[in-house]
Amino acid sequence: MNDWMFGYEFYLTGGFDNSIIDNDRAKTYLPEAKENPARFVSSNSGEPLLTGKLSFRKNNIGELGLSWMGGVYNQWKKDGVILDEKRRVDVFDLDFNTTIPHLQTHIITEFAWIFVQQPAQHPERYGTKQLGGFVDIIQPVLKGKILGWENASLNLGVRIEYADWNVGQFKDTNVTIADDVWSIMTAISFRPSSQTVFHLNYRYRKQHDFVTGIPPLVTKGLNLGIASYF
Repeated sequence: MNDWMFGYEFYLTGGFDNSIIDNDRAKTYLPEAKENPARFVSSNSGEPLLTGKLSFRKNNIGELGLSWMGGVYNQWKKDGVILDEKRRVDVFDLDFNTTIPHLQTHIITEFAWIFVQQPAQHPERYGTKQLGGFVDIIQPVLKGKILGWENASLNLGVRIEYADWNVGQFKDTNVTIADDVWSIMTAISFRPSSQTVFHLNYRYRKQHDFVTGIPPLVTKGLNLGIASYF
């Protein structure tokens, strides 16, 4: 059992607010709550958001993580007066990372499922269920002394990602709601050190709009970047 590792985490935070289902994006969007600075000092619902994670790691196989985050997000009571029914948001997450021996291929993947309770007559474009995830595959090509750097590396990579902002069908027509995006990105990166990376990416991206009958939006492009930590 010496090659096994077990970990756990637990947090209490301020949580979300109504902006996740009422915003300019016209979709259920959890990151929208970041725009509210008051979330650092108070909870919109008056209740804490709970977050927990369990992780399991075995040497030569990889690490598996199971996470959950949930709580009431709307202001259902103020000064002791009931204003609304409680509505919850719950996120379930699965992540895994490993390195294939000998090849040193790094694989990182994560998938999340989101459930948000909506008001009774809220527009259908605000989803009650969402899902998404990604898979990163990174293959080192060269390691060692490169162009004068002692511990440099040259890597090839590919990333596949998908997000469905509104899982389900329209109530009246039973037509599948198309509000999703997927992309594939290839990359070549050069790390002269562990703190700095130069990368060249090519991304192909296809996105469906909520409005039916509109062809998906396809975008393609190259991106050249540098990142460094000081």
